[in-house]
Amino acid sequence: MKLEISLKENETKVILIRGEITSKEEAAVLLKELNEVKIKTYNITFFHANMVPVNIVERLYYLYKHNLCTVSIFKKYLYSYLYSLGIKGKYVGNKSLSKSHELGKVIEEFKEEDIRNFLMKVYKVYGYDYTGYQIQSIMRRVNISMIKSSIHNFKEFERLVIEDAAMFEQLFLDFSINTTEFFRDPEVFNAIRESILPKLDSFNHIKIWCVGCSIGKEPYSLAIMLHELGLLHKTQIYATDINPYVIEEGKNGLFSKRDLEKEILNYRESKGEQDLLHYFEEEEEFIKVKRFLKEKILFFSHSLISSGSLNEFTLILCRNVLIYFTPELQGKVLENFYNSLDKEGFLVLGKSEGLMLNGGDKYFKEYLDKEKIFTVK
Repeated sequence: MKLEISLKENETKVILIRGEITSKEEAAVLLKELNEVKIKTYNITFFHANMVPVNIVERLYYLYKHNLCTVSIFKKYLYSYLYSLGIKGKYVGNKSLSKSHELGKVIEEFKEEDIRNFLMKVYKVYGYDYTGYQIQSIMRRVNISMIKSSIHNFKEFERLVIEDAAMFEQLFLDFSINTTEFFRDPEVFNAIRESILPKLDSFNHIKIWCVGCSIGKEPYSLAIMLHELGLLHKTQIYATDINPYVIEEGKNGLFSKRDLEKEILNYRESKGEQDLLHYFEEEEEFIKVKRFLKEKILFFSHSLISSGSLNEFTLILCRNVLIYFTPELQGKVLENFYNSLDKEGFLVLGKSEGLMLNGGDKYFKEYLDKEKIFTVK
């Protein structure tokens, strides 16, 4: 991170933030600049940051709500994140993209072979391996990304993605699926509460892996249940996702109230014992996870394809991730889970996922069919 700071005659501090905020020390430097008593207003611009840490978000929220700042943002992800929390900045956009592309033009057709070659190039240049994803899903998302970028020719799109990291970044976000709620599919959480977690009480230490955790609502939901069952004190939850930006959202533990009514209903239907808001500090626009829950979750970026296995888990949740993979890749991932689970452990998959077409029945057997919960063979 690099800061450029200037003062205007009307006691407005202009702060330009270049680069990502990569450490607590950098965040502390910026926070100090945002807390100067003599300053009347702040004019803040984020050039390269896709995410900012929780203490910066909370300070920006205070300044914005008291009409003490304006915020300009170049990265769409950060703009959308702050906007969802009530910080309505100005989206400046990516000025490096060409302005010559015409809106409204029909996207030229491309073939599966074109996409497969493109994915190999992406892997070689950026290290992200999408070659095992379902090809039709990838083709739809490439098409969406081309429309967003106003590019109608696939070869031109391919060239820009390979040559311009900012273009790849947008494609990467288009490839990421981040649909999530607290206690999503409450009947599954109820089954975990009543049929799995009591069995895990026999372990001295409970180790849980939430795969494809998105912004963290699933691991926080688990932490709430574990607390209510008196098991949180001996539990460590590992929450992973390939997308590093959603991981930072999860670490921050700040969530828009947009879906709160539905999530309160989910919690009740999963047999929650309290008011869901008991586990959050509440602001006008968002809720903040309480510290005792955050302390039990370790968020980090991890690829199911290239990062290898993690070991000795008593429970793995991988819901609505495998459906985007080919059967061959699903089989490899399930073998990974088999090698990562305790012999008395449990695996929870998504509603539309199973074991028959991918060879997973070599490693697991049904425990609760309707809820897609399995045990090790």
